[in-house]
Amino acid sequence: MTIRDVLNILFKRKLVVACFFLAALLGGFAGLKLIAPTYESTARLLVRIGQEDIYMPVLATSQFRTPMMSVVREEQLHSESSILTSGDLAQKVVSQVTPQRLFPGIDVEHPWYTPKGVLQLGRDIYRGLEDYFFPLSSDRTLEGQAVNRFLKDLNAQALKSSNIIEVSLRSKSPESAMLGVNELVRQYLTERVRIYQREQAGFFTEQLTQLDSQLAETEKAVNRFRTDKQIVDVDKQRSQQIERIDEVRKHIDSFKVSVSQSERQIEVIRSQLASVPATTQLSGAETSNGYAISELSKQLADLQRQEADIAQRFSENDPRLRSLREEIAVVNRLLKSQEGQRYTSSERGINPLHARLRDDLMQHEALLAGYRQALENWLQLEQETQARMADLNGQEAEYKHLVQQLQVLRETRQLYLEKTEETRFLSAQAAAKIGNVSVVNWATVSNRPVSPKLWLVLLGVLVVGLIGGVGLAFVVEFLDDSLKSDTDVMRYLQLPVIAKVPELV
Repeated sequence: MTIRDVLNILFKRKLVVACFFLAALLGGFAGLKLIAPTYESTARLLVRIGQEDIYMPVLATSQFRTPMMSVVREEQLHSESSILTSGDLAQKVVSQVTPQRLFPGIDVEHPWYTPKGVLQLGRDIYRGLEDYFFPLSSDRTLEGQAVNRFLKDLNAQALKSSNIIEVSLRSKSPESAMLGVNELVRQYLTERVRIYQREQAGFFTEQLTQLDSQLAETEKAVNRFRTDKQIVDVDKQRSQQIERIDEVRKHIDSFKVSVSQSERQIEVIRSQLASVPATTQLSGAETSNGYAISELSKQLADLQRQEADIAQRFSENDPRLRSLREEIAVVNRLLKSQEGQRYTSSERGINPLHARLRDDLMQHEALLAGYRQALENWLQLEQETQARMADLNGQEAEYKHLVQQLQVLRETRQLYLEKTEETRFLSAQAAAKIGNVSVVNWATVSNRPVSPKLWLVLLGVLVVGLIGGVGLAFVVEFLDDSLKSDTDVMRYLQLPVIAKVPELV
């Protein structure tokens, strides 16, 4: 088929093309008049980083008190958008504004013969089928219908490369769209306070009351322990005990040396005494052993002087006094024994050298007994000091445990005081609706509909009218089998026209 044939068909069926084009224009005009335009109102919200994105651990230890922040902007904006489009929030908006104000005419019953009545009839038939097959999924309340329609017409999304969320609502009434968006934003600012609300101040107040009682009991336990155990400075007391143990061990070593020396001296004196005869040839009268008495008296005086000196410098309970007093008692007994003896001069008598050695032996034996007694006393004192040291270590561990528990309670109380003040501040901030979300601009009444777009409808009507008219012309031409001209005879019958009979009048 050539272009000439196409033009011939269009010219031949120009009435069909014109009628279809006119019908398309009338249909577009009727559609614009029957279908109410849809208006859209938009509000913008700015989302910043706020308290909701900062987490402060509740441990009292300072090394774990570093704030942690979540700064994933996409997740944050997506979370806020999800809150805006939640069903609970839509329910509150519909309850506050009422379905009739949000969607005018939602409760109007149109006559069945009108276009809107036909749509309502079809919708009722569909709902009847839905009630029959899915009785639990159908919601027939007016408020439920308004909520579903509100969520369907609502849109909340973040703008690219920004911290702004656009909240838009479409409606047949521009005032209703503006009213719904603004009420949604107000409800959202209130609802997010509840969602992001942290611990209540009453919880921390209750915890502070319990902590105060625990803190008072722990402080009493620490003071009672210090009083009962007489603990002032554990480190200082331990140092004193260590110094005392060192001093006691020095005395023990000294007395061990003295005992060893005395034992060796006694062995030497005994060997000398065994080699010296006990008697010798004497002449003279009866006399006493004056030399032994003199030596014992001098030794007794020395011991008594040492006793007085120790008692004056130290105390009456010093362990060294016990050994000195035992030595004094031994010397007193020896002195009394010597004073009661008398020696008679005769041809044979006591050997003075033997007597001197025997006196030395008695003196060293007395010293040895005193050294041994003193060594035993110092060893006993060492055991008592070590036991006191071990007891002090146990008391120190228990005392440190109580002090550590007291410190933890004080730090926890300080933390709860800070959290109480922080919660009070956040509650006041939330009551004033001061947060990290602010309204950039509220929705306003828009007089320009978003649909239908007039230029797009006109363009569509023109395109549909032209294309549809041309297509309908070719269809009519294809279905029409009548021969109205010699050209039709030659085209369809492929026969030449020899003659043409004119129409008889």
